[in-house]
Amino acid sequence: MAFFWAVLAPVLFLTGAAMFTLAVLPEPPTGTDEDLPAYHLLWLVTCLAMAVWFGLMSVWSNWLGAGPFAGRMLAPASWIATGIFLGPILLILPSLIIGGLMSAEGWQYREQVNTAVFVPQNWSLAYIFMAVLMAPVVEEVAFRGVAFGALIARGITPSWAVLLSSLMFAFSHLQYSFPAMFIVFLSGVGFAGLRMASGTMIVPIAAHISANVMVLVLSWAAANPPT
Repeated sequence: MAFFWAVLAPVLFLTGAAMFTLAVLPEPPTGTDEDLPAYHLLWLVTCLAMAVWFGLMSVWSNWLGAGPFAGRMLAPASWIATGIFLGPILLILPSLIIGGLMSAEGWQYREQVNTAVFVPQNWSLAYIFMAVLMAPVVEEVAFRGVAFGALIARGITPSWAVLLSSLMFAFSHLQYSFPAMFIVFLSGVGFAGLRMASGTMIVPIAAHISANVMVLVLSWAAANPPT
């Protein structure tokens, strides 16, 4: 069941939500007035799908006795501050290193992906809420909580549990190219390290939130340079 929540559920709920939205409301021609409402609807449906994923997973985790967040949610303020500080480093540093090796524009996404949905001009409140709060919470519970805990419970060593749960985390981001998924994998290793070192879920969640906020700020700044 843990395999379902960490590996199959992201595809079932998130990819399924996107496919459903596009089936009900076909993708409008680029540059038309229908572009922005369509993107906003896509993010709203995705946000709702992620909420359903978390709700069902949380009920299952709580039923098993691991709690709704698949781990403790209390930590000293110093640990939370550490997570907030390290979060952006764990994501942006690998991005800078690997990005420096890539020459093509738009290398972060697979060719089939419509990257227009990710540009700041097409963001919505649902997208910002999902990126800043919902995705960090749901993904940390799924991968650093449910997946990591299940691997440890089956006798997998902590090091292998970190690597395997981080691989699951990377391959849940199917919109990215393989180099970008490797960045996600490395950040997942860092978040899992914080989970192990702190013994709580709140620290990697705080790190993930901090990392995503920094990415949004940098993306917005790049799209809106000072004049």
